[in-house]
Amino acid sequence: MPNQYGKTGYCTVEISKSSSGKKVSYAASIGSAILYGICSTSMAFTNKAVITSFNFDFPFFIMACQMMICMTFLEVLRILNIINVPKYSFQTGKSFAWPSFFYALHSITALHALGGMSVPMYAAVKRCAPIVTLALSVIMMKKETPKFRVVFAVVFISVGCILASIGDLKFDIQAYGYGAISVLVQGLYLTLSEKCLENLSTLHVLYINSFNTIPFFVIMSFVLEAQEITIAEKFSDCAFLLCFGIQTCMGALLNYSLFLCTAKNSAVTTSLVGVLKSVLQTLIGLFTFGGVELNVMTIFGLSLNLFGGILYSYSKYIEKYSVSYSNIKPI
Repeated sequence: MPNQYGKTGYCTVEISKSSSGKKVSYAASIGSAILYGICSTSMAFTNKAVITSFNFDFPFFIMACQMMICMTFLEVLRILNIINVPKYSFQTGKSFAWPSFFYALHSITALHALGGMSVPMYAAVKRCAPIVTLALSVIMMKKETPKFRVVFAVVFISVGCILASIGDLKFDIQAYGYGAISVLVQGLYLTLSEKCLENLSTLHVLYINSFNTIPFFVIMSFVLEAQEITIAEKFSDCAFLLCFGIQTCMGALLNYSLFLCTAKNSAVTTSLVGVLKSVLQTLIGLFTFGGVELNVMTIFGLSLNLFGGILYSYSKYIEKYSVSYSNIKPI
């Protein structure tokens, strides 16, 4: 409308929810990301301790215990009406079948990979997860093609991972193969989970996923690991029981935090948190569980990989900020 000088113009108005609602939303998003980061960082070291320090390399049994604790805990809360989650049914399980399948495959391949490589090298390989998630978000979720800065960061991550693996004097091709598969299937289950989380709550998804995967883990453990577990005789070792108990409980909490972070943010954000926590994993892992035999190629590769991960995270943050700012429309 004309102003006092007879000219027309417009003003900008941002229409949004109340500030208190925004604070709760931001707190939930940031809190879920921090929780996932802490759990994910700790999990790599507890898994490494159980698998290598105690020589208990039975991934199907480990995952079966984690999922049974998670399922039992949620089932008790559901029966006591503490949480509002519908009872498991074949139909709901079927609707989440593919994400559960890729989750189970990722869990097993990741544990196999961790057993055969150092924590820093494992973290370097896992930093490639956002590449797969980003590609799948464009293909499956029909999201926009990434900006040049993001593509540039992806190149750094990939090249750094390749150079670091070439410089790894303890290179285990089988472990790296498991690592590559785990990255691929992680991207698949995060993307598929994001689609399912549009209609389901975080706890409901975790509840369904626990029921879906337990039969697979139990059957595979019984067929492939039962005899060796009996021979191992680790369950009389108090130190092992303590470490295994922490690992199992942390695994259940990690499952919840993963789906919570994906629900409150996105699959890409969950992968980004994974990239950031891997920086800490790399630094600690250089001096624990045998560390890494450093050489010029390994140091350069890890540095390039870390830089790519940080650049990627920064680029996605800038993108998110730009989108939020562009939502302020003139009227």
